[in-house]
Amino acid sequence: MPSPALKLKISGKGRCNITNAADMKDFISHFGKNGRFLRYAFAEFFHADLLRYFEALGVRFKLERGGRYFPEQDKAAEIADALLRKVRALNIPIATRAEVSGMTKMPGKDFAVRIQTGSTRANKHRASRTLRAGKVILATGGKSYPKTGSTGTGFRLASQLGHTITHLSPSLVPLVTKGDTSKKLKGLSLKNVNVSVWCKGKKMAEQFGEMSFTDFGASGPVVLSLSRTAVPLLEDHRRVSMSIDLKPALTHQKVDRRLLREIEQHSKRNVTYLLKQLLPRQLIPAFMEELHLVEEIPLHQMTAEERKRLRRLLKDFHFEVTGSRPFAEAIITSGGIRIQEIHSHTMESKLVKGLYFGGEMIDVDADTGGFNLQAAFSTGWVAGRSVSSGT
Repeated sequence: MPSPALKLKISGKGRCNITNAADMKDFISHFGKNGRFLRYAFAEFFHADLLRYFEALGVRFKLERGGRYFPEQDKAAEIADALLRKVRALNIPIATRAEVSGMTKMPGKDFAVRIQTGSTRANKHRASRTLRAGKVILATGGKSYPKTGSTGTGFRLASQLGHTITHLSPSLVPLVTKGDTSKKLKGLSLKNVNVSVWCKGKKMAEQFGEMSFTDFGASGPVVLSLSRTAVPLLEDHRRVSMSIDLKPALTHQKVDRRLLREIEQHSKRNVTYLLKQLLPRQLIPAFMEELHLVEEIPLHQMTAEERKRLRRLLKDFHFEVTGSRPFAEAIITSGGIRIQEIHSHTMESKLVKGLYFGGEMIDVDADTGGFNLQAAFSTGWVAGRSVSSGT
């Protein structure tokens, strides 16, 4: 790319949720079954170490809801700029507009890293050169946001050197829903809702928090996190649905009592008045359509069955999920280099001596909240220390 750290600069919607205050056990739990691989890296370089590192470079942080750390100025560029200042101070060269087109290693010899530089337009005016190196760290990110340079090149290079790449799929990605209801609700954000993913009548995952509707489906923090469950099910050709509990603090019985109270107190009002007490204005037409209610009906004429259907819809406003958005809109990539092929204490390949990995390339990924960036920094720290110390 023309300049470094483009993906880092857009992280966290340009704010960079750099890490999370969760303790080690909780932190690792956010990565699922492969989280155990990160235990040593986190033990060596965890959130307190990361914050101290950047504070020494002049960046200050603030703690927000959910244990999320952000730069005080809410600018991801602060993080990128601090790293670039450090690199320049150490006189480390950076090559931009340079593509690694291939890499080979002969037994007992150096790596040969082939690089093409210059214009990429139709491959005109491109120069090629080969660098020799005794050790190489591959930290090229996954396939998400390819316009930032994260095109999956590292997976191809690792594969050429004999490594296994587990199935790659977009993760922390918006979901596509069936029908046009989401499109009608485009721009509506819901806070303090409970959203769950279902398959064959079984609840597969749930999250409490904020979500939003788009012209293709749903997005927002809880939906992005739930995509880690939904996308593999969809890829396995399972039928997936998403349920929104609009009143998570109330049981079905309490919702019903509230409906009865509203109906008794405002019996001469119409159904629209009742829905205004319960829902954001933009949701009302969708509920009227789903429940087949007539706006002019006074509340005292509302039947017990209609009240029951309204109560159920408030607790289960559901959509069929038909897919996800592409890698270009995914925050991270799920899948990567098999953890069984990497030494967790050094990040060195078990297959190719002198080859190390860091960050999103490794088959570890978590939900939102600063966990993925911490994993990238921690594995990068271990890989860098291993290379410099000769281990």
